[in-house]
Amino acid sequence: MAIPDKIKVHKPDINRYGATEIRCIKNHFYVYEISSKWDAQKHRPKKVTGKCIGKITEKDGFIPNANHFRMYETISPVIRTYGVFEMFEQLGKGVSDRLKEVFPDIYREVKTVALLRLVYGCTPRLMKRCFEDSYLVDLYPDIGTCDKTVRNLVSMLGTDREAEMGRYMKMFVSDQSTVLIDGTSLFTRNSDSYARKGYNPEHSQEKQIRLLYLFDSGSHAPVFYRMVPGNIADKAAMADTIKLSGIKSCTVIGDKGFYSKKNVSFLMEKKLNYILPLQRNTKLIREEFETAPDMERWDGQFVFKGRVVWHHKEPCGNAGNYLYIFRDDAKKAKEELKTAQRIEDSQGGGGADMFSDRRKGIFAFVSNRDEEAKKIYLAYKERWDIEQCFDYLKNSVDIGVSSQRSNESMLGWTFINHVSLLYFYSLVLAIRKSGMDSEWTPNEIIMIAKNIYKIYTAGVLNKDKYIISEVPKKDEELFNALGVDLLRN
Repeated sequence: MAIPDKIKVHKPDINRYGATEIRCIKNHFYVYEISSKWDAQKHRPKKVTGKCIGKITEKDGFIPNANHFRMYETISPVIRTYGVFEMFEQLGKGVSDRLKEVFPDIYREVKTVALLRLVYGCTPRLMKRCFEDSYLVDLYPDIGTCDKTVRNLVSMLGTDREAEMGRYMKMFVSDQSTVLIDGTSLFTRNSDSYARKGYNPEHSQEKQIRLLYLFDSGSHAPVFYRMVPGNIADKAAMADTIKLSGIKSCTVIGDKGFYSKKNVSFLMEKKLNYILPLQRNTKLIREEFETAPDMERWDGQFVFKGRVVWHHKEPCGNAGNYLYIFRDDAKKAKEELKTAQRIEDSQGGGGADMFSDRRKGIFAFVSNRDEEAKKIYLAYKERWDIEQCFDYLKNSVDIGVSSQRSNESMLGWTFINHVSLLYFYSLVLAIRKSGMDSEWTPNEIIMIAKNIYKIYTAGVLNKDKYIISEVPKKDEELFNALGVDLLRN
């Protein structure tokens, strides 16, 4: 029998009694506790019915059992972290909607774990505690977040849902997109096939996995990744990663150690675009660019963040490559000041040859993109946003991945972390769109939002009756500028 609406309106408050369900037995309506448990055979959560805690009548509403009534009378107010989750709920709507489309049966669980990882960086063991202290329990009161349930969810993602994970990532990729590609090492104690000793910038000999990430060049948001064994060089996995993503236009932006004739030949063979910075001692920069300024040697100038940058472009070799040379005098002065300070600190004074490096402030790239020099310069600067992503991945949401013992768990956690990054970048893009990226960092705003709570006072049976902790006027204006209305509920 369907539960009448006049009975449903009296369903008890989840903040006092947790998740509940109304059942009709012999024309009487009883309220039962419900919870969620992982079904290992069906690979999905299943509902578990608990004790009867009371009944509902149209005249008297919800009437709790005696034991529950006494508990209700003495319970303290409930305070839950609200602002930060509501902020990501609004900014990351596209992330959530696509999760629901690809994972209709478990999207709430994936979203919840990803957001808890993003906000708290918590391990599976602490997930339930963080969940129950958060506003997410109001949104999804029936899902399970205990240690075992979370680990089973993650392992199932890596075992049975690899195709869906790939389809989800491709939803953020456009055929017309131009993306940047970069890789990072994640050290691990995993004993399975992905964990291998290999090259990394830290020169560590520990086992690692490599993550190759593709970033949209317009938004700088991460759109696709691929996990490969730690002993596989990035260049060997690039072509397959790009092919799997379905992306048609890709630019490889390497670091200063990537440029070599062998690597350039590989990129040309795979028909990939590239921008590769040169080492300062490269022989491709002619001596005339190192001597006293002569503006006739340069093609022109542009302004970047209040600094004048001189530029020159010329063909490089006979394979369609170009050499782009830049000079930033403000950067040169900064480097000279650092050198002077270092000499003074170490030797107690200056030196006659302290500025002998004539290439201070000069840097160059080799690229097969025939573009205006400014476009090449700005494209390389986008790499800093990629570095920000990797720093956040390693320092904030990667807690616990290194301890995973199976490929399946690592695949699952890597996807969860990717979803966390997508929510994180929804905030990054909102900050950039509002023009406040020079004033605020994402982590600062997350910290402010974490201190905004929903408070359910004792004695309230209606879940829609609560108060939101006071938000200072300047913080309210900050969130409004980001397009977030924390009072909309």
